[in-house]
Amino acid sequence: MELSAPVDMPFTREAAIKMLRWGAEPEKSPYSHKQIAEWCDRFWCQYLDVDAEPEIESLMPVLTDVETQWDLYLANTYSLEELRAKNFEEEKMPTEWFCDWLQQLA
Repeated sequence: MELSAPVDMPFTREAAIKMLRWGAEPEKSPYSHKQIAEWCDRFWCQYLDVDAEPEIESLMPVLTDVETQWDLYLANTYSLEELRAKNFEEEKMPTEWFCDWLQQLA
């Protein structure tokens, strides 16, 4: 599966919350759930080997969960052939998941 056009957002707590809000309301989002999941993965990787400040460190479990759940959602929804062929830009995870992630960060 090809990567999406990268999201141009800083790796901050405020940006993470904004991204999750967009995930919860995809009709208002400039980004797909695929782009949001990929952004969460890049954010997490940015701090993988770094002692981040507590504000960033507290985001890591949620960011990891978003990306992991995206992968699991696709794997449990599509066949291997479909996973190889589709780009998933229009695919949406349940918005309730984004609401739950936002609550975890509140």
